[in-house]
Amino acid sequence: MIVWHGLVNAVLTPPGLFLLPMAAGLVVIATRRHKLGTAIATLSWAGLVVMSLPAVSSALARSWESYPALHRPLPIGPRAIVVLAAGRYHDAPEYGGHTTVGIDTLARLAYAAHLFRETRLPILVSGGAPLTGMAAALLMRHVLKHDFATPVKWVEASSQTTTQNAEYSWVILRSQKIHTIFLVTQAWHMPRAVALFRRAGFKVVPAPTDFVTRSRRDTTILAYLPNAHALALTAVIFHEMIGLAWVRVAALLPAPVAHLISHG
Repeated sequence: MIVWHGLVNAVLTPPGLFLLPMAAGLVVIATRRHKLGTAIATLSWAGLVVMSLPAVSSALARSWESYPALHRPLPIGPRAIVVLAAGRYHDAPEYGGHTTVGIDTLARLAYAAHLFRETRLPILVSGGAPLTGMAAALLMRHVLKHDFATPVKWVEASSQTTTQNAEYSWVILRSQKIHTIFLVTQAWHMPRAVALFRRAGFKVVPAPTDFVTRSRRDTTILAYLPNAHALALTAVIFHEMIGLAWVRVAALLPAPVAHLISHG
């Protein structure tokens, strides 16, 4: 399933979204339809350049981050903190060649630990092993315990997607009669995560972290020079947009069909 999702993502997000039409344009040129082929290739190249501009990617990300940071005093009602896994850092040499959490997951854990110190609410970590190795949730528990001195109450170590994060977390917390949660993930991931957790049955109080904030770079010529980091950020936002669109489409499909496509 993860490989299939990865292939679809590669086609529908930058740079694949622009490279494939560019290649098609070159093929059309080779068939001597020069004007059409040149137009396709040029438009694809221009789209790739625009999506690589920091001014564009940062503005896109900030517009997508629709849930604001938590304000104090904190909302009353949540009875647990749920933290979602992101990537892992494989074979980290500075950790003796062991795998640990990736930078996105680390940002979520840091904020979850901060939120725990304010609320003392129990924490559930959610994330499996999409391909091989130790489940992300087990790595998350280790980091929270040893690096942040923060306990973990529940470990959901089977999920491979955000859909499964929500469904499997619901099974665990429903048995504890917990329905209202603080949900911790990146600000750019929060719209899709909230939709899925609410669909699973939760009352969600979003607790986003790691916002794409403005910097001095945004006011200089560097904001209009393409770079790989900006393109990567654009790809992430495209991925989230597609994912949220699918959540809304799936809500209109018969439940067995939506479940088969999401989990199969």
